[in-house]
Formats: sequence, C-alpha cells, structure tokens
Amino acid sequence: MKSYLRSSPIQCYLYLILNGHFFSFLTEAGTHFFILSCISAHLPKTEASNWEFVIRDLELLKDLTNKTDISSLYTESDAHPSCKITMLSCFLQELHVISYESNNDEINQTVENIIILASSTLSSDENKAESGCKECEELEEKNVGEFLKSFTHMVQSFIGTA
Repeated sequence: MKSYLRSSPIQCYLYLILNGHFFSFLTEAGTHFFILSCISAHLPKTEASNWEFVIRDLELLKDLTNKTDISSLYTESDAHPSCKITMLSCFLQELHVISYESNNDEINQTVENIIILASSTLSSDENKAESGCKECEELEEKNVGEFLKSFTHMVQSFIGTA
C-alpha cells in the first residue's frame, strides 16, 4: 500500500463499532463523538510526516537505482534558503527522467509516490514568489546517486534535520 494512502478514518470505524455497545442510549453524545471523529480523521497530516515518507522513499530509490544506467540529472547541491520551493520543483521534474529512463515498475511506483507526497506539500507553498533562483537547466548535471543525495539533503532542510 502506498504511504500517501495509509491514513484511514479509524475514528469513524471505531464509532461504528462502539455505537452498538455503548452509545445506543446516548444519542446526542454519540452524534457529537461521531462528528468530532470524522473531523479529526480528515485533518491534514503534518508536513514533517510526509517528508519522512519522502526520505524513506528516496533511500529506497537510491537502492533501486544503484545498478541502472540513468543519464545525468540537473542537481542543486547548495540551494539558497530563499530558493527551496524552486529547487524542490526542479528535483521533482528530474524524478520524471529517472522514471522514464529506468523502465522499471518498482522505480516508477517509488518515484510516483515521492512526487505525490512532495507535491502535496509543495502545493501549499506554490504561491510563494522566489526571485533570483536558478532555472533547472542552469544547474549542474550529476549522476543519479549525487542527485538523490542532494534531494535527500534538501528534504531534510524542509523538516529541520539538515
């Protein structure tokens, strides 16, 4: 199961189970519990947890691409803090190259998962204007190992562990 699909509204299921035993006589309390459970089940996950899944998938991708012949990728190894969103966008674009050139289902699935997880966080920051940042094509081309190492470092900077 993909990690971005892992959150399930367990509170709603719990309510349905408990409803038959404990809340059948407490209609108002049961209704309030149900509503609060459903609301809490759909609250957005914290960005840090998404980034942790991205880091895990980047490590998996590093292992999967060890023996592949993927051309060099545009890589930012030292992004200015004011260009994080722009650089993350470049990294995500280059992931498509890995997926295309690898022609491997497991790599493709891992890449898709990283893109979905990172894009969900990126979409909340998309409207931030970043000026003076390099375009993707202006970045240095590096091998897939260096690319993934730099990408992991950038993700760690988003969650403050770098």
